[in-house]
Amino acid sequence: MKYTRSARRTAVIAAGAATTALLLSSCSATTDAEPSGDGGGLTGELVITAYASIWEEQYRAAVIDPFLEANPGVSVTYNARRSSAEMLSALQAEGSAATSDVAIMDVSVGNTGNATGLFRTYDETEVPNLADVAPEFQNADGYGPVVMADAVGLLYDAQTFDEAPDSWEALWDDDYAGRVSVMAPPSGLGINLTAITADRIGEDFTQGIDETIAELQELAPNVQTWVPSPDEYQSVLTGQTVLGIGQNARGQFYADQSGGKLGVTIPEEGTVYQLNTINIREGSPNEEVALAFVDYALSAEAQEAFAAALFYAPTVTDAELPAEVADRVVQTDGSTNVIELDQAWLSTVREAWNERWQREVIG
Repeated sequence: MKYTRSARRTAVIAAGAATTALLLSSCSATTDAEPSGDGGGLTGELVITAYASIWEEQYRAAVIDPFLEANPGVSVTYNARRSSAEMLSALQAEGSAATSDVAIMDVSVGNTGNATGLFRTYDETEVPNLADVAPEFQNADGYGPVVMADAVGLLYDAQTFDEAPDSWEALWDDDYAGRVSVMAPPSGLGINLTAITADRIGEDFTQGIDETIAELQELAPNVQTWVPSPDEYQSVLTGQTVLGIGQNARGQFYADQSGGKLGVTIPEEGTVYQLNTINIREGSPNEEVALAFVDYALSAEAQEAFAAALFYAPTVTDAELPAEVADRVVQTDGSTNVIELDQAWLSTVREAWNERWQREVIG
């Protein structure tokens, strides 16, 4: 999908002044409910499970707050989690007595939720804006569609590198031993690095990952931490590491805030999409409000606002972005080299990949 823009950039080395305090400002796991107001229309509490930290801050401002302004009888409780795997565990812990309504998570984890009965299907009669979601981002079985698109990028310290690294092989470079951070599985970043590594060395990961695991074992001595704290972006920004893997969207945001400290690029070998689906919990206690919120989240207005705030690409066909935003979101029109990774298939091997990482790579 192409967006309105002037010229496309394939790599961005970012600059812009900000303080470290600003960059470290949001790491809470859960938040309080938004106050509800008076007025007619929708009423009730909406419980959203989604990402923590800067993602939460920007999604609240760009999407949740406008929805609440239009629906003053609704309040929101936001359950913040660092990863989709943590979200899935929290939702599974609810059992059959659901307390959550909406979950925004990685598509492969969402597929696991679909297969195990955590989420319900919905259609255009319940969510009219579903009709505007591009066909490639729809779920064939009627579950929640992709609500935003991103891709895995290579994070680097722009004060260490005069130019953006052009290959994922930089992570394996002995010059950076002990100065690399990798968010290991069950995080989607580690799962995606598995596919990226397999593609780079020529192994068909749909048939096996023995050679890839051996390659990742070679990476291990360079890795300072498999769980960057507070996250992979701050690890580079604070000088703990000089290379890492992260998401283009958040990398772009922190690049703008870091005074030239952080860069993010998509190497020549290509990348893997990081796609988030918007899901409604089976047995949602507040189904009417949940459906209304999902409909708003799939509107061009909401998707354009979040793209401007945090550089996630819209998935609806009627979204239009200004050039300065369109140049920096992941391109979904085929102009970026994207490694094919079937998300439904990935959900069937995800846990096996995780176990091999834990046993053979991390040790």
